[in-house]
Amino acid sequence: MWHMRVTIATTVFAVLLAVACYSGNSSATSSKPTIGPEVPRTVINCADCPLVDVNRVIDGDTIDTDVGRVRFYGVDTPERGDACFSDATAATERLAGGQVRLEDGPRLTDSFDRRLAYVYDASGNSIDVQLVTAGYARAWTQDGQHRDVLIGLEQSARESRVGCLWVAATDGGSQEFDPAGPDRDCRDFITQTEAQKFYEASGGPAQDPHRLDGDEDGIACESLS
Repeated sequence: MWHMRVTIATTVFAVLLAVACYSGNSSATSSKPTIGPEVPRTVINCADCPLVDVNRVIDGDTIDTDVGRVRFYGVDTPERGDACFSDATAATERLAGGQVRLEDGPRLTDSFDRRLAYVYDASGNSIDVQLVTAGYARAWTQDGQHRDVLIGLEQSARESRVGCLWVAATDGGSQEFDPAGPDRDCRDFITQTEAQKFYEASGGPAQDPHRLDGDEDGIACESLS
């Protein structure tokens, strides 16, 4: 009888342990990226990607490392002189720390001969994801193995008006841009209506300084329709 009780107790303990382990693994593989004071767990993760030292953060999507200058593959952040430039740069400084991990995409360098790579923090969490989710960056839409994930996260950030890029959105779901300000492209706008309003305020269709009407038919950013 004593032997049977020990066997039953052992079996129950094993079951409880298995349930606990399973629950822990489930939370560890959550696909919902989070931004906050704690280390985030992102939908894109690469804990075993090569680790390099960060020497300097140039801006939100460019860093100098011990293997050379690296341009983030998956995102675009505001350029110097644009709104949110300082916010995006500060975010990358905070997220990158002293070391990052790099993952190659389909192209290894850009037109400026900078290395292109998806960038992860030392724990393996995607910095590209964190920047887009927090509203500091736009997703790169042309190529890359993580393109679709990042585009989806940008759309969510836009709709939720998250972060510096999107918090200024009006109740109509748009952002007000100065027609005489920095150059804009179609990816800066959420809707075709918003792009058209900006295009006309910039002088369209008589002139198109921001090149929003590629086929010159008087309709800006038709891809957003």
